[in-house]
Amino acid sequence: MGLALFNNCASPKPAYSSKENLYKKTSSEINTKILAYHITDSITQLHFTLSNENLLYKRPDTSASFYGAVKVKYLLYTNAKSKQILDSNSITFFDKQTENVIIKNLKGSLYAKCKTGQNYVCDIFVYDLNKKTKTPYVIEIDKTSHNTRQSFLLQKNNGSIIYDYNLVAGDSIIIKSFMNTETDFRVDYFKREFPIALPPFSVTERDAFAYKPDSTFMITKKMGLLKLVIPEKGFYHIITEKEKKSGLTLYSFDVTFPGIKDETEMIKCIRYITTNQEYKDLLSAENKKSAIDQFWLEKGGSNERAKELLRKYYSRVQQANKLFTSFQPGWQTDRGMIYVVYGPPTTMLKYAKNETWVYGNEIQPNSIRFTFLKVINPFTDNDFTLERSELHKYFWHQAVTGWKEGHLFLDN
Repeated sequence: MGLALFNNCASPKPAYSSKENLYKKTSSEINTKILAYHITDSITQLHFTLSNENLLYKRPDTSASFYGAVKVKYLLYTNAKSKQILDSNSITFFDKQTENVIIKNLKGSLYAKCKTGQNYVCDIFVYDLNKKTKTPYVIEIDKTSHNTRQSFLLQKNNGSIIYDYNLVAGDSIIIKSFMNTETDFRVDYFKREFPIALPPFSVTERDAFAYKPDSTFMITKKMGLLKLVIPEKGFYHIITEKEKKSGLTLYSFDVTFPGIKDETEMIKCIRYITTNQEYKDLLSAENKKSAIDQFWLEKGGSNERAKELLRKYYSRVQQANKLFTSFQPGWQTDRGMIYVVYGPPTTMLKYAKNETWVYGNEIQPNSIRFTFLKVINPFTDNDFTLERSELHKYFWHQAVTGWKEGHLFLDN
């Protein structure tokens, strides 16, 4: 049975200001994970967890304690084109610390008025009130039915919320749903190796995904909860609507993910900047660690420069895994490829069904632009494909040559 994947090419207005670049990390960024969970036909709960690592802690006078001050605010719209705010709310809280701040996650939730039967766009802003900075996020809320993935909440056995769907074999999880009343669910297991993204000027089209699971099993609600131990690496699609094959997909990766497992994986990650022969020689090397070290030393020309290039490249790989992973690791995707080679875009324009990344001055004709179209499939909302063009060839070769010569095309 084949399952077609469709691109939506509509170009409405951005869901948020282009200046609020979600992919460009800064020292003031508050690392936050957010998810939407539908609890009634009219209310959706917005859970969040944020790291206090970049918060500014201060005290009003020498006799008082140090404290961090955070505000989380959301603005709800019907879609990316709408300027009418349907609902908004915020929460402010304080974290008391000693002079030696303990790094931890701060957790909370807000309630948004979302009626069943439609989609929404939600802008979320996380403010460091002491530093007077904000970090923007945007999530799409799908409340078209009781079968969407946001009708299910993943938790560990201790009740803590799982904010992404990236798990490892052996993980024991609990899935609950206030909205979905089904008791028995079919789980389709897929064990696939996907090819990495092709160059941005390639004319080869993406292969359609053949929906043919490697195995299938059933899970049943007990006392209103689904319990599942992740058996092995791959991805698991819990069918919540059989006709459309929509549901909740869980991805099982190596325990080191989103980091890099070993020297072999380090070599695979540099495929974008190697020749065919270089890549074959590295993979066949008897001592892969020595081979990858020598690769970066030749590019950098010195130990210090080689270490800096290596650090930048693999930190981009890890960040791409955090940002763009779905059924395949983020670095292997179209957005991951561009992110690893070019770095985060100077400007990012986010639309309902596509993204445009700009490198350089947005208003200058010589700026570099990449447009990614959202792919509609039952497994994820985080799948985008690049609009490839022969026009990308010149700047791609410049960027790759930069890595080979020990400098970055755009050191951003």
